[in-house]
Amino acid sequence: MVGLIQRFASSIGLMPRPNPNDERFWSPNTGGGMSRSGVFVTRDIALGIDVVEAVMMNLAGTLASLPLMVFKRVGKEGEKEPARDHPLYRLLHDRPNDRQTSQEFREELFRDLAFDRESFYRIDQDASGDIADLIHIPVTNIVDVKRNPSNGRIVYTFNDPETNERVSRDQSDIWHIRRSPLTADGLRAKSMLDTHRDVFGRAIAIREYGDDWFRNNGMSGGTLEHPGTFKSKEDQKDFLATWREGSTAANRHRDRLLLFGVKYNPIHVNNEEAQFHESENAAGLSVCRLWNMPPHRVGILNRATFSNIEFQGLEFVVYTLAPFINGFEQAAERDLILRPGGDGDDSDEYFLELNVAGLLRGDIKARYGAYAVGRQWGWLSVNDIRRLENLNSIENGDIYLEPLNMKEAGDETPPPTEDPATPPEDGGTRPNDDPASN
Repeated sequence: MVGLIQRFASSIGLMPRPNPNDERFWSPNTGGGMSRSGVFVTRDIALGIDVVEAVMMNLAGTLASLPLMVFKRVGKEGEKEPARDHPLYRLLHDRPNDRQTSQEFREELFRDLAFDRESFYRIDQDASGDIADLIHIPVTNIVDVKRNPSNGRIVYTFNDPETNERVSRDQSDIWHIRRSPLTADGLRAKSMLDTHRDVFGRAIAIREYGDDWFRNNGMSGGTLEHPGTFKSKEDQKDFLATWREGSTAANRHRDRLLLFGVKYNPIHVNNEEAQFHESENAAGLSVCRLWNMPPHRVGILNRATFSNIEFQGLEFVVYTLAPFINGFEQAAERDLILRPGGDGDDSDEYFLELNVAGLLRGDIKARYGAYAVGRQWGWLSVNDIRRLENLNSIENGDIYLEPLNMKEAGDETPPPTEDPATPPEDGGTRPNDDPASN
């Protein structure tokens, strides 16, 4: 009843309408908040920033496209073979559920992991206890994550994405991947919006400034001098409304006739004076820093050259993608391979791997040339090279070459040793013997 009265009072002007830019009208559960730039930022608004979307596409798209394989350890340490008969291979490589491909599934997972720093999946089992489906639970559907005081197990309460009913599940039925920083209890991750709201707010404020500038015909407004006075506030408002109507839309570039001694004085503030371009680039770089994203990958090429772009590409794999890859592989082993009630403890037998070898390789000529140098000069064996190419070892492949022309200065090269030749049976000379030496 109180809410109905408040809505009615607001509709007839007795109460102020909620302003989305006024943080007093928002509760912590709405997922939004005011930034220091004065811009209200929610999850959807932050994801709508072009640089943020470019970062999400780079991270999620690249990680989802990496070859995924479940391996079985065989033989000596480091040897492996594909385990295509393992249930997890079919699940993650082929069909995680009945509506998604592996690419779609992983892209969705890594987008969550990149922005929200955590991702949730409901684990559905078949009659034999193997995992049948992984059903994505949007982060916004999570209601509570807490420990059961009676047994210490983690309980997840969420709005089920299929039935929209509020349910609670034990930790064995939820695949929860997290990245730091974590909340004080260590159960949830803090999203990018939680920790860097001001960075997104600044980017939005700069974008809105540019939008307003173009909406105003690329001008910053001006002042109108009227020699007389207006009879009322309404006349003043009508005059300004007529002026603005005549300078927008189809009338934007038409000549204006000023009557009754009115003078227009434009305010000259261009983009360079307002440092708009510099501010826009700075905001984009700030967003890139949140994910350790090389700026050239989102189209910021101010200081990019062909040489450092190649180097930044390697840095992207090593310093940007690697933490996501390691977290994904370890979480899959913890919750999907080693899960209680499954096929048993496979910790010493099976593991999951995302292959980044293709991203780390340069062009094939340069790569094979580097291998040749390492092989010829003795610091790479055949098996070392095969491991770098994600290939199994071969027999007698651990031999290191030793160049014959390499020795310490001053040392003489020892003469080659030969077995003495067998003398002829008749006691005569050999064809190559020198008679003068006898």
